[in-house]
Amino acid sequence: MATWSSRINLIRDPIESEIMKMYNKKPSCKIDPIGKLQIIHALDNGQCKTNLAKEYGVHPQTIAYIYKQKDSIIKKYTQKYNLLIQAQGINLDQSLLDWFKLEIKNGRVVHTDQLHSKAQEVINTLKEKFTCLDDWLADFRLRHNIVKYNTEIECSPGAKEEWNKFINNMESRDIYFVAFTALSHRLDFNSYINSLNSDSYISLMLIVNITGLDKRQLAVVGNEPFDVDSSIKSLPLDYYYNENPQINHSVIESYLKRWDDDLVLKGNYVYLILYIPDNIIDKLSFKNIRLLSNRHKDFVNRISEKVIACFKHQYRRLHICQSAFPRDCQSTLLDLFHMMSMAWNNVSHKYIHKLCFPPNDGSLYFKTGEDDDYGNHSLTDWCKLNEIPIEAESCSDSLEKYVFCDATLPCQNWTITNRGTPFINEMLLQRNTNTSAVEAFQAMKRLVSYLQGENAGLHIIKHAKYLEDHLEYGALVQMHEIVAANTNEIE
Repeated sequence: MATWSSRINLIRDPIESEIMKMYNKKPSCKIDPIGKLQIIHALDNGQCKTNLAKEYGVHPQTIAYIYKQKDSIIKKYTQKYNLLIQAQGINLDQSLLDWFKLEIKNGRVVHTDQLHSKAQEVINTLKEKFTCLDDWLADFRLRHNIVKYNTEIECSPGAKEEWNKFINNMESRDIYFVAFTALSHRLDFNSYINSLNSDSYISLMLIVNITGLDKRQLAVVGNEPFDVDSSIKSLPLDYYYNENPQINHSVIESYLKRWDDDLVLKGNYVYLILYIPDNIIDKLSFKNIRLLSNRHKDFVNRISEKVIACFKHQYRRLHICQSAFPRDCQSTLLDLFHMMSMAWNNVSHKYIHKLCFPPNDGSLYFKTGEDDDYGNHSLTDWCKLNEIPIEAESCSDSLEKYVFCDATLPCQNWTITNRGTPFINEMLLQRNTNTSAVEAFQAMKRLVSYLQGENAGLHIIKHAKYLEDHLEYGALVQMHEIVAANTNEIE
C-alpha cells in the first residue's frame, strides 16, 4: 500500500517535470561565475528576471537568489566584473548610484523626475535593450534605501526660503537658538495615569547650535532647595533657585554673561536667536554674543517645539524605566538633575540638524537604519521595543499624552524686579569668606588637577579625590546656609 509521502511524490514529480521543461534545463544546471556576473549586470540594466531565467534554464527564484548575493559575488570576482562592465558597456545601477551620491554630497536637491531623467540619459548610452524603466527605478530605490522626504516642519514656503537664505550666508556652527519649556520633573507615569498632580515643577532653557553638535549645558530654575549628597561631584546643569520657578531676565543675563566671558577668552563669536520681549533684549549687552531677536521667528519656533518634544520624550523614558525597575530609595533632586542632563544629551544631533536643514518636500535622500531611532518619539513604540512591563496597548493614549502633560505650565516671567535669582554654581565658585569650606574645596580641586597633570600615582590621586568629595560636601552645606540666609533677609 502506497504511503502518503509516495502519493505526494507521484503528484509533485510531474509538476516539477513540467516546470523544468519550461526552462529547457535540468535542475542540476549550474551557472558559472561569469554567468552570475552577466545576470547581475543584466538586472542592473533593467532586464526581466523571468526572461533571464528562461535564457539560463533556471527558476526565477535562482536569478533572485544570485542577485541577493550581488555584493559578495562582485567582491569575489572584482577583476572579472570590471572587465565585463568595460566589455558590455555602462552599468546603469552603479552609474545612477554614483551620480545620486555626488548630488547629495554637494547639497543639491534630487526629486523623482530628476532621477528618472538621469536614468534615461544613461540608458541612451547602453548597448543592451532596456525595458520597464519605472519599475526598475522603484526597485533601485528600494535596494539602496532611497526615500522621499516628508516635511517635519509645517511652515509657509516663504519662511523656509528666508531661513535657507539666512543659514547659507552664515557659518552654521556659529548660529544658536534658544528653547524654553516647563517640566513636571517629579511626575512619574503611574502618578499621571492615577490623575495625581506634581507637587512642583521646574523651567528649562535649552541652547544648541543649528548643526546640533554643540548642546549647551541646561539652565534650570526651580523652587526646591538643593539636596546635598555626599557622593556629588558637580552639577550636570546650571541650577537657579527661585520661589517662582520660571525663566526670567536675571537667569538669561547670568547664563549668557558667563558664556560670553568664555567666548571672549577663546576669541569666538556666535549669533543667538532669542525671542524675549524687546525691553529685556535692550537690557542685555554682550561682547561676543550677537542677539537676533526678530529673525525667522515662525520657523525657529517650530524647530524649538520639535526639540522640546524630543527632550521630554527622552526624560519621560527615564522616568518610566525608574518606575518599571524601581530602586530601593526615592529619587533625590540630584538624581532628577542627572536625568535631565542625560535626556538633553540623548537628543540626537542628527535630528536637530535635520530640522534646521530640511530638504525640499518630496526630495530624495538615503534612509539609514538609525533614522527611525532618532526620529521616532513614541513612548508606546519604545516600551514595546524594550519590553518595558507596561500595558502599552491599553495605555497607548496615556503614554503619548504623558510627554506633554505639563504643556500649560508657565515657564517664562518677564516682570523685571531688583531681586536676582541665586545661581548655586556661581555662589559656590565666587563666595569669598575667610577659611571657608568653599575655599578648602577649591584648593583641593586645584591640587587634584595638578596631581593628574603631573601623572602622580593612582594611589595618591585616589586619596586626593576622596578628600575632594568630602570637602565638596562641606562646601555645599555652607552654600545652602548662605542661600537660606539670603532668602530670609529678602523676605
